Amino acid sequence: MRSLRWPVVAAFAGIVACNVVEQGMGGGGGGFGTDAGASTDAGSGVGGNTDAGNTSGVDAGSGGTSGTGNVDAGTTVSDCNGLAPAALGTMRAYEATYDSRDGMCGYASASGGGTVALLRANDQHPAWAYITSSGDLKTSAALWRGQVLAQPGDFLAVSGGTNDDMTIWATDDGARAKGTVSRFEGGVPIVIPDPQGGVAVTGAIGAAGVPGLSRGPYPLQLMAGNEDGTIRFGPRRLALNSAVFGMGVDLNRRILLVQDGFSICGGGCIVGQWYGADGNPATGTFTMIEHLVPGPATWFEMAPLIGGGLAVRRMDAKASGDLRGFTSTWLMTVDSGSATIRPPLDWMTSRPNTDLALARNKAAYAVLPNGQDGERCTQKLELVSASGNACGSWDLTMAGSGSCDNWDLRLGLDGTVLQRLPVQLERYLDSANRARTCTVRFWPAALK
Repeated sequence: MRSLRWPVVAAFAGIVACNVVEQGMGGGGGGFGTDAGASTDAGSGVGGNTDAGNTSGVDAGSGGTSGTGNVDAGTTVSDCNGLAPAALGTMRAYEATYDSRDGMCGYASASGGGTVALLRANDQHPAWAYITSSGDLKTSAALWRGQVLAQPGDFLAVSGGTNDDMTIWATDDGARAKGTVSRFEGGVPIVIPDPQGGVAVTGAIGAAGVPGLSRGPYPLQLMAGNEDGTIRFGPRRLALNSAVFGMGVDLNRRILLVQDGFSICGGGCIVGQWYGADGNPATGTFTMIEHLVPGPATWFEMAPLIGGGLAVRRMDAKASGDLRGFTSTWLMTVDSGSATIRPPLDWMTSRPNTDLALARNKAAYAVLPNGQDGERCTQKLELVSASGNACGSWDLTMAGSGSCDNWDLRLGLDGTVLQRLPVQLERYLDSANRARTCTVRFWPAALK
């Protein structure tokens, strides 16, 4: 059955990204410990496994890095000048372990301070290994449900328990709570990081203390939190009460919601609406797509543009619930706080199945390939200038032969390049084929 997919389930548990698609978990406690606001040290591990992995003897693939920097795109004076490093620097690798039957191994993120957080857990409650820029384990920490978002400083957790209570709270690079703990109500909201720090949350949510779902559903609302855990605004009701199929935050802290437009322009119609940094509507609804034909599972993701605004891409999975192997197409760019839609730039459309991340102090874009099944065991990282000139590229080779089911390449907020090893290059650690490795390779601050 072909359908549009709420990125709700995908964005909440930290398995596959959001600006990344993630898979939701159910149930219990409330944070890195028994209470999101009371944790003092989350270094006790998950499932009795204090050491989530090691860097000694890690098989991080047989390949290395090759490529070029400071490539001039054929112009006499190029805005590539000085953007691309000559090399990405020393590759680090961290190998965690997890229960491959009941647990999970997901993506990694990196904070502005350079700490890498790798999702790995031995059960259905998400947990992270916090890794130093030199590749050593710093600590491990878990949530009952929720996700950890890398921030320009450290991290922000959005977590929940067995009921509707949710919290937004800041942590340091050792997973210790700091700042303010803010509370709201909701089941599985869409959670998107703000590129300037903080978080945007939408879905069926309510203010703290509002009666739970047993007394009736929450309205569709929008809220935003700051990097220190305080609430910036909301929750506030959406102007249009329809399913949300995507959300993005630009460099001006404006939030674009992509929604079902059936009530406005009929079946297959997709509309957008901007909200300002204060939570007030910045535009009315406007048509983004008149006649969408969805695939088995279709949604929308957005990448911040230099100077403001968002690039919008259509995402398709082979089946609802898939965690990787997505295809994507750049559809349009949307001016910040405006109903003006423009076709995607040529350099975007020539790079399908990619994501964009701000790099080099927000002066360039890293072009990051989606992971696909049956690919070569290498991934190409590109650096593109603000005007679209190709400034450099690097081949990140994991194995010299064979085929791999690759994961998406990622970029941390400090410019750390993050590459998860595919399943073909991981290994089982016991005769029952249950304990398995979960490995991330990374190049610290390579595109800072």
